[in-house]
Amino acid sequence: MNTAKTRLTVDLPRDLVKWADAAVQRGAARSRNQLIVQAIDVYLHSLEEAEIDARFKAMADDEAYQRMTQQLTQELEHSDWEALQLGEGPGGAGSPRIRWC
Repeated sequence: MNTAKTRLTVDLPRDLVKWADAAVQRGAARSRNQLIVQAIDVYLHSLEEAEIDARFKAMADDEAYQRMTQQLTQELEHSDWEALQLGEGPGGAGSPRIRWC
């Protein structure tokens, strides 16, 4: 995280401040400020993860993407099979490279 800082003034509900102070007292953070920074960081990361998840879900419903994925799978199927055979052939991984075709 960037170490450059910007001072902000925020208005928080009293109950939230009490809850934050109690968390600091229990050792959740060194200070109220650190707790707020951590909370914002966690929240923003969760928003980012939700956005990524939404993009993946959209890909699952995208017919063009599904056709492209199927085409790539078919094109790479032979090389994937060769790689598997080389890694699991007699002697396992690290054995002499024998072509099993």
